[in-house]
Amino acid sequence: MPWLLDGNNLAHGGSREKVRRAALAVARHERVRIVVYFDGAPPPGVGGSESLGAVEIRYVGHADSAIIAFLRPRGRGWRVATDDRELARLARDTGAEAVSAAAFWGKAAAASAAPAGAVPSPGFVDEVAYFQDPRHRLPAVPKRVPRGRRRPGRG
Repeated sequence: MPWLLDGNNLAHGGSREKVRRAALAVARHERVRIVVYFDGAPPPGVGGSESLGAVEIRYVGHADSAIIAFLRPRGRGWRVATDDRELARLARDTGAEAVSAAAFWGKAAAASAAPAGAVPSPGFVDEVAYFQDPRHRLPAVPKRVPRGRRRPGRG
């Protein structure tokens, strides 16, 4: 089930980066889409939203309103992580599941503690780890790539 995160609420006045890292870990571990809403302006050099694979970070004027606007046409099937009681009630009214910040942080801790050898889903590839694996290294010397033969009558 995909997640919507009330980012500033989950950060409890702390670092947004911690929420971002947790969202990435949960998305990778659970193989789900996560949309994080942060109140306020984005960091310097970042637009109104960031796409990090299955995790999307959105910077808005009022996260609670943006989350409910997102849920109104599609609430069923989404999970909202927040400790804001009113937001949780409104999210449930749209058909979404509301969970506490503690429940989300528990999922994040479990995802971060997942074994290093766990196979990530095809949509989530750690590029550095991918190319460190000898099976995926580029050849030291350029090689000719064989082409398939053209068949007559197949332009």
